[in-house]
Amino acid sequence: MGTRNEVLIGQRIKVWSAFDSCFYSGTVDDFNPENNTHKITCDSEEVEILCLDSESWETISNYSLMEREVQPSDEQNPLHLQQ
Repeated sequence: MGTRNEVLIGQRIKVWSAFDSCFYSGTVDDFNPENNTHKITCDSEEVEILCLDSESWETISNYSLMEREVQPSDEQNPLHLQQ
């Protein structure tokens, strides 16, 4: 069994963005032990390299996959989904 950080590889998580004041969902694709960072591929297809030790995040279940996070473009769409 790998370390806690390595075990996250393949997991779905959501990470809080203080800048946007919302969560962004993605998948943990890799962990770099040299600098303690995870590679996250967001549902928006952006790739983030983050030190999860200094981020607000949580794992999400498979049942949450149908929920989508609020995107800035949703502000004009009254039908967007929110958690």
